[in-house]
Amino acid sequence: MNHIGDNVVSFLKNATTKLEELQVQSALGKAEFSDKLEEIKKDAKSKFQKVKSEINSIIEEDKDAYKHLKAKIEHLELQLALGKAETKEELLKQKKNLKEAIRNVKEMLAKD
Repeated sequence: MNHIGDNVVSFLKNATTKLEELQVQSALGKAEFSDKLEEIKKDAKSKFQKVKSEINSIIEEDKDAYKHLKAKIEHLELQLALGKAETKEELLKQKKNLKEAIRNVKEMLAKD
């Protein structure tokens, strides 16, 4: 679990850092902000697929212990799959929801 946990934590820290960088860049125009968020989501989704497969193998071994974690991971995956935001409010909401989903997965992993 430590190796997979380390991979997940590394992925989540990287995604959080990129979201924080996006906050700094939010002073840019809406199009640039939107494009940057989409770039971050695409990159995170790609990396997340690898981490997810590792986690799913563990989930299959101990369904009771990881059922709640799996739900948090699926929520994060949903946030990464959302379509491109069209307004600043949607952009900020997606950013907030991504950060929250990442934080929830981190907290679940810290409990194990």
